Amino acid sequence: MDYESQGYNEVPIGRAYSLQNAGGLVFVCTKGADGRYDLAPVAWCCPLDYDPVSMFIAVLDTSHKTWADILAGGVFALAFPGADQKELVERCGSVSGFSVDKYESFSIPSMPGEALDLRIPEGVAGWVECSLVKTIVQGTSGVVFGKALAARAREEWWKERLHYVGDSVYFKPGDRV
Repeated sequence: MDYESQGYNEVPIGRAYSLQNAGGLVFVCTKGADGRYDLAPVAWCCPLDYDPVSMFIAVLDTSHKTWADILAGGVFALAFPGADQKELVERCGSVSGFSVDKYESFSIPSMPGEALDLRIPEGVAGWVECSLVKTIVQGTSGVVFGKALAARAREEWWKERLHYVGDSVYFKPGDRV
């Protein structure tokens, strides 16, 4: 069949995930055993359950500081950056939290978590503070399962969210349909 004539281009198998990637970016916010706060942008995060309490999963690189912090402390927050925070997302994703204090190096204004001793970047559309339920490791990827302890969001948070598809393609949601 001539799929190209119908407007369908081949997607490399290694990039097939991008067809389903919801792309709503999160900052995974943590605090290390050394007392230093960290955050890392993550595109693979989704809700897992909502009854009796919201639960989330996020896929992290097991070599990153946020992973180590979550294992050590048992808590994390998912903060939802807005489209106006694209540059901050890129800066935070360009360095390792093991070698750089991102809050200090990038002068990130922040506020304390409501239920947990974490720092939430100011200006995000909202956030959820979570306790760690379990982890699963597959190769160099680790999945964290978190149970919501507290959550806050702006009135129309969904309009602000920054999404990431891959290959430097970002977008924000459009009109309500």
